[in-house]
Amino acid sequence: MRRGLSEATRRVDRWLDQVFFAAWEVSVLAIPTLWLLLFATPRAAVSLSGLTALAASAVAVGTFRGGYVRTGSWPRPGHLPTLPIRSAYYSLVVGGTALLGAFAQTELGTFWPGVVVPAVVGVGALAFVPVVLVGTERVARATL
Repeated sequence: MRRGLSEATRRVDRWLDQVFFAAWEVSVLAIPTLWLLLFATPRAAVSLSGLTALAASAVAVGTFRGGYVRTGSWPRPGHLPTLPIRSAYYSLVVGGTALLGAFAQTELGTFWPGVVVPAVVGVGALAFVPVVLVGTERVARATL
């Protein structure tokens, strides 16, 4: 029993480590979009959806990169050749889902869509990061 508990603890610790570094990566690479969201209205709806988008993105990237849900080969957080693509993609996901969630929240008159929409759409969009990276690399090589 004791050995099983320590193995479970190690697995959770590894996942938390992945999520922590994913949160750092997504937050830093999406700074331009986060700055633009400061000026978006309505502020309360945008902040709720933006925070949800950031949190869901961190959990998704950490889970996907750690191999807990297989979506393809993920680059290391500091992988420089994919940095511009990841920055643009994370920015689009965080900004797009924050605005989409804020819109759904204000249109439906309840806060739940401001949480559900960014979480579901953002996680779904982030599952395609490996496909986008491979496709971009393929196009870049073909043009050289």
